[in-house]
Amino acid sequence: MSEGSGSGTEVGGLTGPTLAALRARCRLLLASTADWPDASLDAWIGDAIRFYSNEFPRLIRHPLTLVTGTQSYALPAGCVGVVLVEYPAGDGVHRPPRLVARVTEDSAAFQAGGAVYAVRGVAEDETNRSAVIFAETVATGETAIVSYSGAHWIPTADDESTSVPELHTEALIAFVDFRAHAQLESAEAVNLGNVSIILAQLGQEARLAWRRYKEVVERLQEKTPAPSGRVVWGRIGL
Repeated sequence: MSEGSGSGTEVGGLTGPTLAALRARCRLLLASTADWPDASLDAWIGDAIRFYSNEFPRLIRHPLTLVTGTQSYALPAGCVGVVLVEYPAGDGVHRPPRLVARVTEDSAAFQAGGAVYAVRGVAEDETNRSAVIFAETVATGETAIVSYSGAHWIPTADDESTSVPELHTEALIAFVDFRAHAQLESAEAVNLGNVSIILAQLGQEARLAWRRYKEVVERLQEKTPAPSGRVVWGRIGL
């Protein structure tokens, strides 16, 4: 199985705010800025991006440089669902893209070497990555492009940007607000001197913050023309 050369590029590029900007926006919402060090907010922002990726995955185009005699090519690490495969890749000017259909390896179309592809999952021992397998005979010098869904970029430096679109960052901020409320509840729970009414109030505030986060996600899903990021297993997913 070939690894397939070429690095993946996100469709649309990194369009979101920097880590520093996200952190500053979170602090505007939180009740006390002094209680939350940068490390805590950065960790929560990372968790927020992971949760967001489950609903709105990042669409990435991954080029494959094909080799004669090799039909199977490893999918990139982090790939959670194949969206489409272009083979041979178009040049964007003189040759339009040619999309091939997905089938199973035991289908008649695949066995006949038609214009189709199949996806093979990870081996039980997890020593092999998932792979895309072409039914047609490929040749050295040809190129294919696999568009797949994966997690959004989590920035680790202040000047690094996330790939979450600017208009969707309210979901990240709402999640951080929930984590802050949950942290307050946990901190108070270890203090045996606190009365139950305080813990009940903090628990209620944390639940309300989680509900606000889910409402934001649902509203964004309604406004997003592309399907949600939940992978459809068997049709377009791995």
